[in-house]
Amino acid sequence: MKTLKNIASLAALLYALLVGQNAFSYPYYYFEKNNNLISSREFNRYIKPQIRSIVSEYYFILKKMDPFQGQSISFQNHFNQIYSRWEIESKKCFAAKDFLCEETFKKLHSKLIKFDKKTFVFLNSKIDPQKNNLEAKLKLNQQLGIILNYNYKVLHLLEEYLLLNLKKGSFYSKKKWEKIRNLLQKISIHSGNLLTLFLDEKMKKNFEFLRVNFIQNLEKKVVLEKDSSYILSRLGDLNLAWNSFHMRISKGNHKLQNNSKKTLKNMHSRWNSILKIILAKPN
Repeated sequence: MKTLKNIASLAALLYALLVGQNAFSYPYYYFEKNNNLISSREFNRYIKPQIRSIVSEYYFILKKMDPFQGQSISFQNHFNQIYSRWEIESKKCFAAKDFLCEETFKKLHSKLIKFDKKTFVFLNSKIDPQKNNLEAKLKLNQQLGIILNYNYKVLHLLEEYLLLNLKKGSFYSKKKWEKIRNLLQKISIHSGNLLTLFLDEKMKKNFEFLRVNFIQNLEKKVVLEKDSSYILSRLGDLNLAWNSFHMRISKGNHKLQNNSKKTLKNMHSRWNSILKIILAKPN
């Protein structure tokens, strides 16, 4: 009898996971992307602003839990703007078959020089002596050291080009362009690792999960790069990530300040309103 009850409970759990737990009964496995296209007006006037607000509110909650995270957030956002601008400009160069792309390289070099200085300032900044998490302090220095190293490698590649002033077609095969892109991507990953260092383990695990599976991609693709196709192509994964996070934080034994609880509720309402706009279209 007990075995039958366990099987019934497992079946109910699997059903809940398959159906999904949101106000609009989101059909995770049967969503037809081609029948739910987002118009330019919907994207620019509603979906993108709502996503931008969700991202900002995520950072707001982090700063409320630990004010030191404000410095990490500013640092990460500064680099991600550099990275996204490079992605946009380099695509334009490829489209125009301009493999020298001198102006784009100069801009990236100039911005990374300033970022290098910003990283050193962050590395030498004083941490509140009341923070007794030695492991987190060491991890902070380690991550910033890795960032400095990757940034140096990109600067070296850019300076090689700018100094040698090679002729068109002789510099940067697609493989070398990808090397720059991969290094910038690594810097972005490691700068993101700074955001939750000083949170307690339970909060760190949950907020890191949301950042990796929801926030960072929406910020990069939707807010910075204005890619309206991304949210449709990944809607199921995004929705599952948000619902998993929201359920654990709102239903679990997590201590959030009252204003952070209100912010979390706002984030949930914003996401559901986005789903409503997309899924209200006939299949």
